Amino acid sequence: MSQSVGPYRNALEERHDELSDPAAIPEAVRLAERLGAAIAGERSIAIEPLGGGGGGGGLEIALRGMLVAAGVRHVPATSGVLEPQGVAPGSAHPGEVLRRGDCGEQGLALTLFKALQLLHSEALDTALERYVAFDFETTDKDAELCEVVEIGAARVVKGEIVDRFHRLVKPYRPITPGATKVHGYTDEAVRGERSFAEIWPEFRAFIGDDVLIAHNGQRFDIPVLRRLAAGHGGVESLVFYDTLPLVRSLSRDSAKLEHLAQRFGIDTGRAHHAVDDAVTLARVYRELERQRGIRARKAVLVNLLDYLGLALALEPGAASGERDLLFNVAKFYTLGRYSDALAFYAMERDRAGGTGGPSVEDVIERLGGRALMNRLRAEPDPAQRYPAAVARLRGLMDADASATLADSIDRLLERVALSTSEGSEVAPDRVNLLTLHSTKGLEFSRVYIVGVEDYQIPGYRESTENREAEIQEARRLLYVGMTRARERLVLTRVERRFGMDTGGSAFLEEMGLKEEEIGERAL
Repeated sequence: MSQSVGPYRNALEERHDELSDPAAIPEAVRLAERLGAAIAGERSIAIEPLGGGGGGGGLEIALRGMLVAAGVRHVPATSGVLEPQGVAPGSAHPGEVLRRGDCGEQGLALTLFKALQLLHSEALDTALERYVAFDFETTDKDAELCEVVEIGAARVVKGEIVDRFHRLVKPYRPITPGATKVHGYTDEAVRGERSFAEIWPEFRAFIGDDVLIAHNGQRFDIPVLRRLAAGHGGVESLVFYDTLPLVRSLSRDSAKLEHLAQRFGIDTGRAHHAVDDAVTLARVYRELERQRGIRARKAVLVNLLDYLGLALALEPGAASGERDLLFNVAKFYTLGRYSDALAFYAMERDRAGGTGGPSVEDVIERLGGRALMNRLRAEPDPAQRYPAAVARLRGLMDADASATLADSIDRLLERVALSTSEGSEVAPDRVNLLTLHSTKGLEFSRVYIVGVEDYQIPGYRESTENREAEIQEARRLLYVGMTRARERLVLTRVERRFGMDTGGSAFLEEMGLKEEEIGERAL
């Protein structure tokens, strides 16, 4: 339930190809080290006054707001002249001071933002320290019937291959000509080898407690392994990881292992030989995790964009490609209805007597103007955005005020139609419904999810028959529905349906939610 689902990307992920890696900016790396040490030592972090001859009045307010929004606790308001760095902890002066000299050509605002991204991305490292990459060569491509003719595996510890496993296997089915053309093995070549059942204990011992990773493994290698090892012991405790979804999340280019290796400059050895493919996968996975780390660093802390936009508007300096890009993205967050950056700036400026930088109106003008801010902060009117749909809905609601609730529900179900990519004119006399899959990017003031109970979500048969794929899909759909709510989310369940117990509410219990009884007839 805590994981993001679907293809959603935040504003920084959408433009990641145009952004620099914070780890590649020396000034950001040095500043991140200083900030990290100060935070770990519970020392305060202050910003020197940045007005005066160099311009940039009020910038320290925006930078302080950025630090606070990033969760830094000890950020005193700046006033007067600060002492040099290196003062002793516990003295009247801050333990760390941000100064103009801390930035390079990109400016202090962008340097601080990148440094904070570095600090917060440390917790996003998901790379496995230990794993076993494996690959099978088989008699054919049918995952439900094929037999293994070669097993290859490579154990990796902290990025280095430390051990390898390789066995040829005698299958019970003949090797098809098509398979021989791919990997080169014939029935004669493996006639004197042992069966998979005989080799399995050795392979299971080699795996040990490590995670098994395979490329496109969920569709082929993993089900083949589970089927052939079933009944021989040890397969139930295995943990698998498929690298294909990771590849898909990082690139739209070819996801074939050999193409990935070529892209990363990795020697594939003998392609379509199990041990060479396993070694290639181990090295490809290491590169994939490196790329994922770069993207994570670029995209983290999107919640600071409003303060970044404010800081860039206040900081003088030559225009640059990335600075302009981030300003054009961030200014909409600064002016938007959910940001408190302008209010924070106004409060801090007033506290300083109104001399700490340009007026709020001047800042708004730099960000795009009052008209843009009013447009961004206006409450959207559904009747104006979707007049035809709202008119049909109101007509349905007002059709018969004397009808019972059951009659009204029946009439609604008779008139609704699923929305499609062809538009609302598919059923002009009906009220269109959106599926959860089609709500990407949409939010609703209130969301009601009916039937969060074992017989509905995840479903009685799925739960009792341990259909893991169906259960996970139910979890994913429930999560999508929950995340569409902007103001209020209501999850409901019932004790009995059609005179039968509904079987409990496992999903609600997993989320730690307390149920509230709202009446026997309530949905």
